[in-house]
Amino acid sequence: MPKSSGVSSGNGGIMGSGIFGMFGTVIQCKDSDDSFYCNFMKGFNFFMVVLFILFIFYNIYIFFIAPAMKKRR
Repeated sequence: MPKSSGVSSGNGGIMGSGIFGMFGTVIQCKDSDDSFYCNFMKGFNFFMVVLFILFIFYNIYIFFIAPAMKKRR
């Protein structure tokens, strides 16, 4: 009988928590699935990732680049 390690690998995600990626999205549609729900959720997740990346760049600009440009003047 196999010995259990205590971490469930069947749930997937980070350490078996079921959380996938940065935002905890669990959309697991196959590539061949063309349902409206899967397409909408894939697009929405892409939109959220783009917003998150823009937010990071905005904060880098506000906290690092703008003060450095202000000091030059």
